[in-house]
Amino acid sequence: MRKKGAERLRSMLTRNHELAAETTADGFPLNHFESLQQWQLARLTTTFDDLYRHDGYRRAVEFFVSDLYGGLDFRERDQEMERVMPIMVRFLPDNALVALSEAFELQALSIEYDLAMARYMESRGIGDLGMPEYCEVYLARSDREGRERQISLIRKIGRDLQKLVNKPVINYLLRMLRGPAHAAGFGKLQEFLEDGFASFRALEDADHFVDTIYDREWAAMERLFGGDPDPFRLRGRYSRSVP
Repeated sequence: MRKKGAERLRSMLTRNHELAAETTADGFPLNHFESLQQWQLARLTTTFDDLYRHDGYRRAVEFFVSDLYGGLDFRERDQEMERVMPIMVRFLPDNALVALSEAFELQALSIEYDLAMARYMESRGIGDLGMPEYCEVYLARSDREGRERQISLIRKIGRDLQKLVNKPVINYLLRMLRGPAHAAGFGKLQEFLEDGFASFRALEDADHFVDTIYDREWAAMERLFGGDPDPFRLRGRYSRSVP
C-alpha cells in the first residue's frame, strides 16, 4: 500500500538538500549565517531556561534546541536519511513517516528564513547581532503566514511525538535498528530519532512542555510583527514556569 507520508518525506528531504547546497555555494555569507544561528540558539536557550533547569523537561529542551534547530549538522543527518528511506518506508507506519516529514519541513522553513536573513545581514553590513539588529533582520525577511506555519509545526510535531512514543512497535524498531544503523553509517540519524523519542518519553508533562513552547514563540512572533523593541521578554501567562 502506498504511504502518503513517504512521498511527503521524500519531498521535504529534497527541499532540505537544495537548501544545504546554498550554504556551500560561492559567495554565500556563511559567517553571517552561523552568527545568526548562534544568536537564535542562545535566545531559545534563554527563553526556555526554566524548562531546562527542571529535570522533567531538560532532555526535551535539548532535543528541541539542538536537534530540531541544530545548525549545519543537519546536512550529514539528511544524507543518511535519504539512504535509509527504503527501510523506514517498509517498516514504519504512515503516521510516523508523516511526523518525520513535518520535522524536516520545520527544518526547511527555519533554514530558508536563516538563509534570507544572512544575505540581508551581509547586504546591510550587519555583523554582531543585538536585539535591535535582530528585529530589523527578522522583519525584513519574514512573512506572517510562513512564521505562523513554523510555530504551528512545532506544536504539531510535539503532539505527534506524544502519540508515537507510546507505540511499542516504534520503540521496538528503533532498538532493533540501532546496531545496523551505526554499522551502516547512519549513526547521526539513529541518534536523532532515538533522542527525540527518549526525550518525550521522559517528559513530566508533555502537554505543558508543548504548550509552553508554542505560547511563548507565538507571543514573541506577534510582538516582533507589532514592532515591540523587546519581543522575547516573558510576561503574563507566557512567563508561567514549570508546575
